[in-house]
Amino acid sequence: MLIKQLVTVFALLATGSAAPVHQITKRALPRLGGVNLAGCDFGINPDGSSGTSYCPGTEQIAHFINDGANVFRLPVGWQYLVDSNSASTSLDATFFATYDNLVQSVTSQGAYAMIDIHNYARWNGQIVGQGGPSNADFARLWSLLATHYANNDRVIFGIMNEPHDLDINEWATTVQAAVNAIRAAGATTQTIALPGTGYTGVDTWSSGGSDALLQVTDPADSSNSLLIIDAHKYLDGNGSGTDSECSNNGVSSATSFANWLRTNGRKAIISETGGGNTASCRTDLNQFLSYLSSHTDVFVGFTIWSAGSFATDYTLSITPNGNTDNQLFVDAIEPYLPGASGAAPAASSPILSAAASSVSASLATSSSAASPNSAADATSIVPSSYASSTAAVATSQAINHTSSTVPTASASEPTETSSDDGSCTEYTEEPSSASATTIASLTASSADPFPTETVASSSAASSASEAVSPSTSAIASSVIPTSDVVSSSAAASAPTSVSASISTSALSPVSSALATTDSVSSTASATSSSPSGVVGSGGLQTFTGALGGIPVPAVSASGNKWTTGNQTYNFLIDALNASCYSQMNSCQLAANRGGNHGDLTVSACEGQTDIQQIQACLAAASSASSASASSTASAKMHIAASQSGV
Repeated sequence: MLIKQLVTVFALLATGSAAPVHQITKRALPRLGGVNLAGCDFGINPDGSSGTSYCPGTEQIAHFINDGANVFRLPVGWQYLVDSNSASTSLDATFFATYDNLVQSVTSQGAYAMIDIHNYARWNGQIVGQGGPSNADFARLWSLLATHYANNDRVIFGIMNEPHDLDINEWATTVQAAVNAIRAAGATTQTIALPGTGYTGVDTWSSGGSDALLQVTDPADSSNSLLIIDAHKYLDGNGSGTDSECSNNGVSSATSFANWLRTNGRKAIISETGGGNTASCRTDLNQFLSYLSSHTDVFVGFTIWSAGSFATDYTLSITPNGNTDNQLFVDAIEPYLPGASGAAPAASSPILSAAASSVSASLATSSSAASPNSAADATSIVPSSYASSTAAVATSQAINHTSSTVPTASASEPTETSSDDGSCTEYTEEPSSASATTIASLTASSADPFPTETVASSSAASSASEAVSPSTSAIASSVIPTSDVVSSSAAASAPTSVSASISTSALSPVSSALATTDSVSSTASATSSSPSGVVGSGGLQTFTGALGGIPVPAVSASGNKWTTGNQTYNFLIDALNASCYSQMNSCQLAANRGGNHGDLTVSACEGQTDIQQIQACLAAASSASSASASSTASAKMHIAASQSGV
């Protein structure tokens, strides 16, 4: 088994060289990584017809959270929610109780639940808002769901799975109706994921095929920062997600999509991607997720297709066998889950990355993953029973979105291709909390450490990097594929090495000024409080200053990880940044619950003064991480010197 410890070595950094802090926009989500738990959508076909669903139980939720997942996409059929009546004014009590149990099980354990109406923008062969159910019918469905989850800020609303072959301008009107209904129902602070046409594929987005969705606005947030793009990307030959072998790593498509997102000021989640448990996919999917996790300025995260009620021999299954994950999950997916042990860091600090790359020793080492037998088309497995606790019993038959024929209703699987040119669709991930640190991005001349999309997959050449173990600060060597190189951050620093005292001189010039000026005090605070930047002692979250009267949550070390609130992170920078954003989000939640009166309003929470305050918070986080990295690097050099007899 190829060991995928993603480790990094840090150089000692000069504290005064940080680049000026750039203005940030509101961002409600941490870096996300997780899985689809399919089953409640089974029987729904690309034409919107329905059969029989087999909702999974809740057992896999704790399993994947233990693996490091913090988000679960929960596909569900529209017909099942409303007892096959598109004009229904209520949800089917029996079915919704089963589905809601999944949602509540996810969010009660601290993860995010992404509701996904898995109907391909159709109902029994007719397009929603274009001859099928009306926009009012669709909006009513979302109003019912949003009313139920209005006070659950760990729910993400995924408007629709894989729309295709429709009028994109009319579809944008339909999506706007759904967004309006969600906000009118009182769910004003949750993120909403917008799907485009062409099975919401990455390439369709990049080519402008879904640009009409850019006109959709958020009535609860004039910045539209809670509206993210929902995109898909599969890595097999035709991008359909039906082949167990991968033929490309998706990086070229992801790069084009990332550029489109930056141009249009949007972020995205790749809510479907995956591959077979084969050597080619273990290599290519690893590289794809590595790219997403290192370009978090535009990619929120990803959810892998699929676990849940799929049998373990389904072509793209990541359903665990008992409590054991398959090799694809271990090698290609788990390293990029936010809470995974040894997870790859988000590209939180280009400055750290550049410094680390200048001192890392790259040793060419060949490594190859064991290649299992190529999987043939999986045979259908008849579910043994219909029960909410049924797991891993569903059909493994695949639906090819490019095919004109539709398989039996018992099988429903995501595939992604452009309805116009057959090109692959792709997913993108919104920026992780780490990348939102507002540190300057890499210069245009900096080389992208990720390979461009390749047609042939093979075991990549490996490079050896030395790193300090978070728990022991001992030197360790790790062999990783060159294609999996990730930018360095405070990820490898140990909680024990964090300095309890950080002076304001460690901040960048701009952030230092922000941290010490009284003008940064919160306009939304009932009792104005000036941020003092950093404190000389206390917890790992060094920033002070109330936002809307709400203090920034504490960050503490827990073993070799870091925690804030009820979330655990592998990397200090992720925990610190999540703490900063939690403060801003709490302010906005308080404003909404208080009716947006007086000084405590959503607009005040995200106003210019408060944005500056959050910049100072993120700058303090960067400083703390840099200090930790420097301490770790110094310890490493000292150990290396002593071992070499110097």
